[in-house]
This record gives sequence, C-alpha cells and structure tokens, in this order.
Amino acid sequence: MELGADSPRAAQSAVVSRAGAVRRFAQTARRNSRCLLTLVLLLANGPWVHAATLTKASTSRSDRKQAIDEMPLAQLTPDARARIQQVIEKPTMFRRMPIHEVDCDPKLHRFLIRYPEVVVNIWQLMGITKVSADRVGPYVFNASDGVGTVTKVELIYGDQDTHLLYCEGKYEGPLFQKPLTGRCVLLLKAGYKEDANERFHISNRLDVFLQIDNVAIDAVTRTLHPLVGKSADLNFVQTTDFLEKISRTSEENGTGMQRLAQRLENVDPQIRDQFSQLTQEIHTNAQGRVARLSAAQAVPR
Repeated sequence: MELGADSPRAAQSAVVSRAGAVRRFAQTARRNSRCLLTLVLLLANGPWVHAATLTKASTSRSDRKQAIDEMPLAQLTPDARARIQQVIEKPTMFRRMPIHEVDCDPKLHRFLIRYPEVVVNIWQLMGITKVSADRVGPYVFNASDGVGTVTKVELIYGDQDTHLLYCEGKYEGPLFQKPLTGRCVLLLKAGYKEDANERFHISNRLDVFLQIDNVAIDAVTRTLHPLVGKSADLNFVQTTDFLEKISRTSEENGTGMQRLAQRLENVDPQIRDQFSQLTQEIHTNAQGRVARLSAAQAVPR
C-alpha cells in the first residue's frame, strides 16, 4: 500500500532513510551499554548530510580544566554545586567526546537535549533500542538500558548553549562480580552559526566526568575505559546525528512528524504536544526560507 507523503509512517520512514547508520548505532550501543557511561550518552543530543567531526576525543588535563572552568557553578544551589564538585574534583575517568557539528534547528536541538525521552520513544517505534527513559519530574528522569544499567538523570542547569547534568547509576551484569555504582557529570556546550542560506550549524561538545565506587583505578584503566572510549565517541556522534535527521524530516514533512508525535505513547502528553508544535514550526519556517531564497535568486542583478 502506498503511503501518503504526510502520513506518520511516511515521516518515520523518512527519518529511517536518513539514518542508515542508526541501526549500526543501536547494535553498537547494545553491545557496549554495559556501563554507566554508555547509558548516559543518550543525553548527548545534534546531523548527517552536513555533519562534521571537528576534533578528536581527548582525556587531557587541559581539556578537563577548561570544562570545569566553564561550568556555571556559581549559579547553582549549594546542594547541586556540592554534588557536582564531588564528582569533578575526583573523577575516576574524564573524557571529552569528539566535537561534532550538525545542521539542526536550534529550538529543536535544545528541546531534545532537555527531553531525550522523545528521541528514545522514536527509537522504540523504530524497533532499534532497548533503552527506556521515564520522566519523574520537570528536570529528572529514570533511564534503563535494558541489560543491567539503571540511571537517575537530573538536568541541573540549562541555557541556550550550556547544559549541565548529574547522574547516579547502578550496573549489575557480567562485567563485574558485584554491582557497580557511580555518579556522572555531563557538560554539553553548543555553538551556533548561521550560514548564507539561513541554516544553523551547531557544534556539540560533551565533557564526561565519571566517578565509580569501589573499583581500583587500574581496573578501570584496563577494563572499563578501553571498552567505552571509542564506542562512546561513536555513539555520541551518531546520537547527535539523529537530531539532524529529525530536524530535516520536520522541514520536509511537518504534518507527518506531528502525527508521528501522537504515537509517542511513552512521552508526557504536554511534552508530546510541544514536540508536535515545534516540528510544525520548523516546517513552516523552512517553507518561508525556501521562498525567500528563491525570490532572491530570481531578482536580476
């Protein structure tokens, strides 16, 4: 049966067509999501056709210091600041993911960072993930990778270009004889630039501070870091790529994306409606942009 261009199934298909690497991402994530770090990477949400990796991953002291210096610690409550500092001052592991630039609507980018359950539910509809994300408060949700890791994630601070998150998690599985517990601080920095065609390119930089309880440093160095390092980088890049796919599909098929939104049964109805309205806004803006650019090109010089 032929699908209408504005059907929710067509919108879902359009996302899939741009996401040839998504299934490979899901397979990689399932294989490597047996630790706290891999799960919390689902928060690292920004493209595909215009995507570009600007820098390699880093574990350097200078990058770690830069990340700490750029955290909005003075703007946090005393309790939140204490929890963040406990992790960043004595992390078991620090890693800066590759800085990755994407073509994405800025409002959608921020929305999906703050409400990652929308992305997770789309993955669930596509049948490519075991991850779940259940919101339990305005800035808190519980996440599970389906194979042993459960995490409580809290958005501590968020503005236009900075998001700071605090996570507490537990892993029970074959990698370690005893349950593994720990905390994680994520700093996501976004940079925005608009090109001559009125398209926004957003750079994404994710700094990860991971603190694990009762595990020797040499065990982490030999076992955990090699396991999650490069695969975590790949997951971050491909997860951010998925945001561009959603943005591009919204531009081309706004009505279908709205209908797809109504199928997101694991998302709070109010958040689901916001997503639907945002995709329609992106579609409308894209039509206006195309019209303006076409008119400008038609003007005799």
